Amino acid sequence: MGFAGLGEAATLVLPEILGLPYIKVTAAADLRRDALERFQQEVGGKVYQKIEDLARSPDVDAIYIATPHEFHAQHTLTALENRKHVIVEKPMALSLEDCEKMNDAAAKYGVKLLCGHTHSFDPPIRKMREIIRSGELGRLCMIHTWNYNDFMVRPYPDHELRMSHGVVLNQGPHQVDVVRLLGGGMVRSVRAMAGRWEKSRPGETGYTCYIEFVDGTPATLVYNGAGFFDTAELFWWIGEGGLPRYTEKNMLGRRNYRSLKEGEREKVIAEMKEQMRFGRAGLGKEPAMPPGWEKGGYRPGDPKEMHQPFFGLTVVTCEKGEMRQSPDGIYIYGDEKREIPVGKALRGRKAEVMELYEAVVNGKPMFHDGKWGEATLEVCFAILQSAAERREVFLSRQVAAV
Repeated sequence: MGFAGLGEAATLVLPEILGLPYIKVTAAADLRRDALERFQQEVGGKVYQKIEDLARSPDVDAIYIATPHEFHAQHTLTALENRKHVIVEKPMALSLEDCEKMNDAAAKYGVKLLCGHTHSFDPPIRKMREIIRSGELGRLCMIHTWNYNDFMVRPYPDHELRMSHGVVLNQGPHQVDVVRLLGGGMVRSVRAMAGRWEKSRPGETGYTCYIEFVDGTPATLVYNGAGFFDTAELFWWIGEGGLPRYTEKNMLGRRNYRSLKEGEREKVIAEMKEQMRFGRAGLGKEPAMPPGWEKGGYRPGDPKEMHQPFFGLTVVTCEKGEMRQSPDGIYIYGDEKREIPVGKALRGRKAEVMELYEAVVNGKPMFHDGKWGEATLEVCFAILQSAAERREVFLSRQVAAV
């Protein structure tokens, strides 16, 4: 596997996948020489300053695309045209037309295109889908998911938020993927409103979305990244990755952001972003923060404190009962409340790489393929269109969950 883009994502992804026994990271591409030098020191393999050279490398079978959002389509097409399999980070692209080109290229050159990373890979979500499909709780009736966090006051550059429409294209794919998987994939229509409430930042702060599946099942998706209320309060203060979350995380996030002087804010955030990129700090090391910046996110703890990942609160209603996540599994609310444990299966980027590996080596089907990613992004773009035009938007690119 080659790695395209040694930015902030690389500092998160590489530690997850380097220890996997069925892949070897053999090359990377980035414009920054210090990042390439660090990669050679800590990972090994060949380095390139151009994606084109990485894509032509005989030492690479697949490429993980983790470059900025606006380059996902271009760099994915370059890899596919050189007959490399691809995992592309969310959002898949910044237009549905580009998604279509990417899928056409994957089909033309006979290679696999996988769209990550989203929380539909999480074991509890997959377990709820399994229970729905089994019919144990009867017909699926409705799905509701809420996530309130501090996304818009985290140290992301304005350009990045502008490209992703704030939370909609950056965080929306997580929620949409989860709900589409639980509901079977086939969304009929979207009605939504979105708002830019954090006036000092570009992009949408949050949205409320009502979707209807083709079988009539309704779902609501609510996301707010303003940093006031924290939905982790509703599920035992467990964070997105399964680690304990500081109860004051949102408050500290807003305080840190407000401490930056308006005229200097973007410069300071740009430097903080640079500190988070691969090459400034070694694998698994904390980035440097400005003086006075208060830390507060996920409390370090022993393995006993690691729970299942939570991306907000999701409640699934069926004819004979309801479901939501417990810290280590699924709660079933029927005539009695019971808990189904869910083992610590692969999740996140490890699960993505495994899905690609199984598809390439063992011929197994991928459900997070390019068509699935395009359908998820169609819902995200429909949120923006519906909010702008204040009307229901009907969809045409949906695919069923495997």
